[in-house]
Amino acid sequence: MTHCPDCGHHWEQGRDDCSGCGSEACQTYASEIGASNFEATSVGRAAARMSHKRGGVTWGGGQIVAGMILAIVSLFAAAAVAAVLGSLYPEQEDAVATWIAVHLMALAIVATVWFLGLRHAKYPLAVLRLSGIRMPRKRTVMLMVATLATSLIATSLYAGIVESMDVEILSPPDVQSDIIFDGLAVLLTFQALAFITPLSEEIFFRGFIFGGLLPRSGPWRAMAASALVFSAFHLSLGVLIPIFITGFLFAWLYWRTGSLWAAIGAHAGQNSLALLVQALGG
Repeated sequence: MTHCPDCGHHWEQGRDDCSGCGSEACQTYASEIGASNFEATSVGRAAARMSHKRGGVTWGGGQIVAGMILAIVSLFAAAAVAAVLGSLYPEQEDAVATWIAVHLMALAIVATVWFLGLRHAKYPLAVLRLSGIRMPRKRTVMLMVATLATSLIATSLYAGIVESMDVEILSPPDVQSDIIFDGLAVLLTFQALAFITPLSEEIFFRGFIFGGLLPRSGPWRAMAASALVFSAFHLSLGVLIPIFITGFLFAWLYWRTGSLWAAIGAHAGQNSLALLVQALGG
């Protein structure tokens, strides 16, 4: 067992690429020099440089900070535009505004991640571990379910503790029924909040921020830093702690499985459950 010279992820024997970042240098160089001294040699460093050229992470701290600034500006700009357009449909103003804001923000995130990170990569989807959609392995599904369950349990425990302490400012807010479309149009709400939102947020917070920090900070510090940014972007004291826990778990899932689809799936499951509870309760 050794580690990828580009992202630090465990290299699994039998694979032709790194399950963490998509680098194809691991197996080639490990077989030439041996796993025991792979990371400590000049050949290992050469492999790291090659992996950047062939599909490894090509961005660092400067690009991550710039991406966060652009995301914040985009967040407020999307909200402003969505509010104006939503006012044209007074019967479902909040639902329309939410749907528009989600899609505008997703476009901004994709543009930001592409410009600051992926445009220099030869295989951009491989860098994010999004290349190829196939049936997940049983182990991956189990890890997704376990991550989702842990996140839900942690959120419930946090809500119970805060409620028992009677600290209203720290209470997680409920999903507002006004943001959910009526009738069959509710499918648009699920499309936006249970598909587009998980996809765009995982690309930015896990693929871009966590992925960019991983080679330089190591997995655990990168998980904590990306989770902190993830929670801060939700702009609410009531979700600061539970969203941090959820973000940490999603980053761990991404790192452990080597697939961003796993984190997207867990994120989509959590959002779907929250929307389903609100829709049925309403």
